[in-house]
Parts: sequence; structure tokens; C-alpha cells
Amino acid sequence: MIDILLISTDEARAARIAAMLKKNGVDHRLRTAPIQARQLKQHAEAFKSADLLIVDDDELTALDLSGIEEALVATPRLSCMLVTPSLSKEQLMAAMRAGVRHVLSWPLNEQQLDEELAHLATKRISGVRREGRVLSFVSCRGGSGATFIAVNLAYALAAMRDKRVLLLDLNRQFADASLLLADQVPTATLADLCAQIDRLDAAFFDGCVMRVHPNLDVLAGAGDPIKAAELRPAQLERVLELVRPRYDAVIVDVGQTIDPLSMLALDQSYAICAVLRQTIPQLHAARRLLRILLELGYPSGKVRLLVNQYDKSAQLSLATLEETLAVRAAHLLPRDEKHADLAVNHGAPLLTIAKNSALAQSLAALGEQLWPQPETASKSVLKRLFAPKTAEPHQLKTES
Repeated sequence: MIDILLISTDEARAARIAAMLKKNGVDHRLRTAPIQARQLKQHAEAFKSADLLIVDDDELTALDLSGIEEALVATPRLSCMLVTPSLSKEQLMAAMRAGVRHVLSWPLNEQQLDEELAHLATKRISGVRREGRVLSFVSCRGGSGATFIAVNLAYALAAMRDKRVLLLDLNRQFADASLLLADQVPTATLADLCAQIDRLDAAFFDGCVMRVHPNLDVLAGAGDPIKAAELRPAQLERVLELVRPRYDAVIVDVGQTIDPLSMLALDQSYAICAVLRQTIPQLHAARRLLRILLELGYPSGKVRLLVNQYDKSAQLSLATLEETLAVRAAHLLPRDEKHADLAVNHGAPLLTIAKNSALAQSLAALGEQLWPQPETASKSVLKRLFAPKTAEPHQLKTES
């Protein structure tokens, strides 16, 4: 049974939401309170015993968001759903910083609400299980090479470390990760899969992925901006819930977009790799990205800075870059345009084109940092940097 607390100052909308919840069929207990989010603190006992907090409000203020954040901080297991007619980009970012991960527009779409509730119910029943490590790659700016690194790291882990790996292309602007691995048309894309999310099971998923290596599967990106815009966090969470127990590693190519969908992947990531090059525009973009990640509550220790195409003689030195960002680079990938271009133009992993190149060796070293060999793991400083945290994960998030 899901314990739901609905707060709304509009009696008619509250009744409509209650009717939709009843029609949904998911076993639940609903409590309603005619209050604003800013008043949640006065009803601590109510939300502390709830699984899902639904906030119906058409005029959110900073005080309301503060009330939501306090409730989520006080109750890590609590999920939050915001129902509102519309939000500006600034208001959406503020809600995300407060811990809201799912925003539904009014009037409510019954199918979306059903998906949210069904997923929350499934999570409560499934309990804790062994899950593969999620590693997300975020491009600070276009042209950083994040996709190239994600693709080739995935292949290195699969081919050299015998890890069972899934490469998930979440880049909604380009979605070309599969092109760097194989000269074949994907059977299906993430958007195709999510459009039939009710059919999702192991067999259906296996029919959607590309098998590019015995240990490496690829779920191709949407490839269509219109279809990509239809992707929802609840759908992605169901996909991750299915795949994490099946793979040792899930490598996510996030792209440049930070929104509720990409944040779903970031929330589940053991490490977020921000990729940039040694240029002023990339540096400015990196500073902005790091600030956004910090404001959204991601601890600095979870974010790894990767400098791609590193050149010791570049005009923008590594020291200046690190000083400006106030972050030490976790890994440097050397400039090797010859072999990188060769791999890209052949649509093949770098390890199959130039295994002994400096760039291929650097990618292999990055894999060693993220997954140290067992015999050296206990002594490795990098093991401590990249190993899964034993503390509770980022707690301000929605699970449904």
C-alpha cells in the first residue's frame, strides 16, 4: 500500500486528483490537507509517514519551495510530485533544487499519473537488490568529446575487463553514440522503448538493444528531437530499474541537457563525469555546469572533471583551468586527433583501430580508475575516489 499525502488549497482540483487516484487501482491510502507547501512544517507527522507527497499549487513561491525542501530533507524516503498549470524555466530549476524530480502539468494526464504510481508501488515491493554501477558523462559544451569517451570506455570495460556493460544514449540533441561503435541501424531507440513502456520486460528490452560485443549492449538514443521531448523520468527510471541488476556497468551519455530526465540518471550515478577541453568557451561552460550541479545538491566529490584532448602546451593551461574551476582534474585524455578521427570515421571502437595509441591507453587507464583490479583495490587511492559511496544517496529526489 502506498501512503499518499495530497496538499491543495483548491477543493475542486483536490477532488479531481483523488478521483484519478481511486480510478488508478493501485492500493493506496490518501490523506488530503487544504494547506500550502510553506505550511508543511506544521504537519510533520503527516508527511513523515507518507510515501508520496503530491503538491497541487498554481502559484509556487520561494516559501513554498522551502517548505517542500524541508519536508524532503526530514524524510529521505518521501517522494514528491508537483502538479501545476505551468512553470517558467527559472521556477522549474528552483523546484528541482528543492528536490522535486517530477512535475506534472494541469490538467493531469491520467496515463502519466498511472505510470508514476505503478512505478512507486513496484519499487516498494521489489526491495533492495544488487545493482550495476551507473556512470554518467555530461558534456560541458558541444564538441567536448563526452560521447567519444563514454562509448570507448564502455567498450574498454567490456572487452578488456570482462564487464557486462550497457551504453545508454540519453543525448537528445544528437544521439549518435551507436554510430561510433558499429555500422548498423539500431533495432529500436530509447524513445521507441519508452513509447511501449507497458511492455517492458527482459525479453522486450533484449529486442531493443544493439549487441556490439558479447559483453556490450547499446540502447540507441531517440535520434528525433520530437520523440526525445516525449521522454519522461518515470519511463527512464523503469528502464534503469530493469537493467541495473543485469549489467555490471551502465554508462550513460547525458549530453548537455540538465533537466528532470537527465537528473534521474545523475541521481542514480556513482560518479558524474563532466567533460571539457582546454578552450575559454569550454571553461566558461564548465564553470556554469559545476555551479548548476552543486546547486542541485550533487556533492562535489561525486563530480569528476575529465579534460579531453589535453595538450601541455595549450594556451589555456591545466593550472589555470583547475584554478578557475576550483576543481582538480580527475583524468587527462591526451590529444590524439589522428587516431580519434580514424576511429570515428570507421565507426569502430578506438581499441580495435589503434589499441596501442596514447589515447587508447588513457581510456584503459580511466577504466582502471573507475573499476580497480581486485588485487590492488584495497591500496588504490583512486579506488577510494571512485568506489560506490556507503552513505545514503542524494536524498532530495522523487522515486515514483
